[in-house]
Amino acid sequence: MRRISGLALLAFAPMALAAGEVSVGTGINYTTGTYGGSNSTSIVTIPVIARYEGDAWSFRATVPYLRINGPRAVIPGAGRIDNGNAIDDLLHLTGSQRGRSQTDSRTVSGIGDSTLSATYTMYSGSVSRSGVGLTGKVKLATGDEAQGLGTGSNDFSFQVDGFQQMDRNTLFGVLGYTIFGNSPIVDFQNVANIGVGVSHRMDGVDSVGLAFDARQGGNPAPAPLRELTAFWTHKLEGNWRTQAYFLKGFARGSPDWGLGLNATLAF
Repeated sequence: MRRISGLALLAFAPMALAAGEVSVGTGINYTTGTYGGSNSTSIVTIPVIARYEGDAWSFRATVPYLRINGPRAVIPGAGRIDNGNAIDDLLHLTGSQRGRSQTDSRTVSGIGDSTLSATYTMYSGSVSRSGVGLTGKVKLATGDEAQGLGTGSNDFSFQVDGFQQMDRNTLFGVLGYTIFGNSPIVDFQNVANIGVGVSHRMDGVDSVGLAFDARQGGNPAPAPLRELTAFWTHKLEGNWRTQAYFLKGFARGSPDWGLGLNATLAF
């Protein structure tokens, strides 16, 4: 699933939910890229997002609807999976059909892998205008791996998030690690991820920013990820918040480019 960087979400300081608020959101996101191959894969993602913000804890759930057009070897969130035998077995291919499945193009749609996360704010300083949080995330194998809508494994991630406000600017960063479950597609190797970013509050309703995300490559999977995201957030009248972004990828685990528009309503 293509998403706004977790880093960029930290840059929502001017638009953050108040303690005790619940929000729901959705949007449309589009990415396209070759992922180190010769043919392009296009992915449209429509996520449904629910979030609760407490005093020290926040919780988030995301269920994506995906439409994928491209080679079967490309899995959302993992990049290109060079493991033709396992993909052939998943598709129950035999004889002359075997070995072609990696480059064969498919158009599929359905629910992708869902995520549940919880963040605990370990430190929040009103005077220093900084904060540090610890996040745990579970990716559930709700996507059909035989169609390439998911990895077929339940994965666990842990990360430390931090931010520092300076006048109208906010610096933010994250350091994390993902532990992959057993996938019928390929043996995923546990990997680390890191990212940094900055946002600038233009006024009371608008902010812009840049975020860079990187993930290790595993052997044989997942593919390495390098992405630069430019984003704009806007607070509408009432409790509506919107975000638009443009993404450029620089590694086999990332699309060549992507863009999206998302909206959130707080209660």
